[in-house]
Amino acid sequence: MENQVLPPQPSAPEAKHRSGPRWNRIYTSAAVAALALLGWLAYDTRHDLASVQAELQQRVAEGDKSAQEARTLARQGLEQLETAQGRITTLEARLHESETQYASVEALRAEFARMRDERALDEIALAIEIAVQQLQFAGNVPAALNALKAADTRLALLDQSRYLPLRKLVTRDIETLKTLPGADTASVALQLETIIARVDSLPLGFERQVPPPPKAAKAPTKKAAASSSSAAAEASAPLSSPNALMSLLGDLWQEFRGLIRIERLDRPDPALLAPSQAAYLRENLRLRLLSARVALLQREGKLFAEDMQQASLWLKRYFDLEAPAVAGTAEELARIAQARPGVQLPALEDTQAALRALKSGSKR
Repeated sequence: MENQVLPPQPSAPEAKHRSGPRWNRIYTSAAVAALALLGWLAYDTRHDLASVQAELQQRVAEGDKSAQEARTLARQGLEQLETAQGRITTLEARLHESETQYASVEALRAEFARMRDERALDEIALAIEIAVQQLQFAGNVPAALNALKAADTRLALLDQSRYLPLRKLVTRDIETLKTLPGADTASVALQLETIIARVDSLPLGFERQVPPPPKAAKAPTKKAAASSSSAAAEASAPLSSPNALMSLLGDLWQEFRGLIRIERLDRPDPALLAPSQAAYLRENLRLRLLSARVALLQREGKLFAEDMQQASLWLKRYFDLEAPAVAGTAEELARIAQARPGVQLPALEDTQAALRALKSGSKR
């Protein structure tokens, strides 16, 4: 065992001195002070503990209240979350429905655009076909120009790159037709048709009617004669006999002038024709004009010129040029004969080929 060191023991006088009454009172006072201090400390500690406990209880109550509010808020949040999830589900359903409707609308729009393009192509094809028919069968350049301009306007409204080659060809055809020197075939054909319908009413040369003599002044009425005679008798009775004689001579002269007509002819006398020959003449003139009209539509320039020359010759030889209808018809034939229908019109083959290719591509 280790050696324990013992504290030094007081000596006898010191021990005696310490165990005296004075030291007992000191020890008692110290003990009482210590006990008082301990009591005060215990009281203060207890007071502090009570304050801490009250504050702790208050904070616990506040924590419970906050927890209750938090639970309430959490419950409300859950309810709002469930509501939001329901709304999201509804919105998703509506979004899906909207997407379905949008897909349907897009399909309808694509179908409508396809139908619109097909309808536009049909309208353009119809306009080009009208232009081709007007050029090939009627030779009507203005009508063909109008049809091609309508097709060009329709192509401009489409405004798509795949229609650009066709529009270039249509524009080229329009410029080509504008530079053609040909006549207005439709207008000339209409004028010939009008003259053909007028042939039967044109007077022949030997059928010319003698113009009536100028009418003499009307004799005064009985009442006026009576009044004038009374006035003349009052003015001068001897002059009545010479005036009556002059009036009679004037009437005889007017009748005599009506029996004789002097006329200067710048051409030979018109041939006398029998009624049947006159009918054949009118029919032959009508056939010549019809032949000229057919040659005009077929753009046969030489045949057209020959028919027009022969028709003009017959009109001047056998018909009455003094009649206004015949003179006007002769002037119309002279103007029509100046037309030149022999110009070769374009067939628009390139434009038709481009249109067929465009339509076949649209169908695919």
